Amino acid sequence: MLKLVKYEWKKQRTSRLIILGLLVAGIIAFWGGILFKSDTVTALSLAFLYVFAILVLFYTGVESVLVFNRDLRTKQSYMLFMVPKSIWEILGAKFISAILQMLFVFALFFAAGSLNLMAAIWRSGKIEALVHVFENLMRTITETNFDWMILVEAAFILFLSWVMIILIGFLAVILARTVLVKSRFAGLFAFILFFLINVAVEWGYRFSDLLPHVGGTGHFGWDIWNILYYIIVCGGLFLVSGWLADRKLSV
Repeated sequence: MLKLVKYEWKKQRTSRLIILGLLVAGIIAFWGGILFKSDTVTALSLAFLYVFAILVLFYTGVESVLVFNRDLRTKQSYMLFMVPKSIWEILGAKFISAILQMLFVFALFFAAGSLNLMAAIWRSGKIEALVHVFENLMRTITETNFDWMILVEAAFILFLSWVMIILIGFLAVILARTVLVKSRFAGLFAFILFFLINVAVEWGYRFSDLLPHVGGTGHFGWDIWNILYYIIVCGGLFLVSGWLADRKLSV
């Protein structure tokens, strides 16, 4: 399994290098703003790092699905499914690699932004004032009394939701490539299937939302049923993808 994860990890090496280049540029811009006492450059570079932390999270997830589609479209798929590993290990490695790459690039940008922000706060000596400004901003955005747990809850919901989206993408690609095989319309078919499966999942979510609330609704209206629903859907998507791949794609 570890060797398969390493193999999948290497496939997105180029995009990771480009992302790291953007990270370095953001850090250089930040310290350039500090050195030349330009508050505008400093603020913009911090905003860049935090915004790109979210964008690269989405990008790497989408790219992992596109790489999987390319593997099935080309001769790469024959090499992939001829290795002496079960289909579950191969799909598991792809999924784990996708998650690790998303977390890796997100953590790099978020950590860089946080460290730079801490450096700016330490340099200015206005820690409490900046914290109050941030809390007031978040209070205005959320229209509630700000709680730092909101950020933790938002991060968890974003991660769980995006994991489900990636698994839907994997299933859509497998369905498209098993029905249309190497047709040039398979990509379009996968795109349509992706949205249809999302709609079906959303209808299921609405049903789970009708169940009696357990454990409170949290800051974003989620309770235990909603979380369990998404976890079960993720597991179901992986099982269906593995079953289809084992029957239709394995050599």
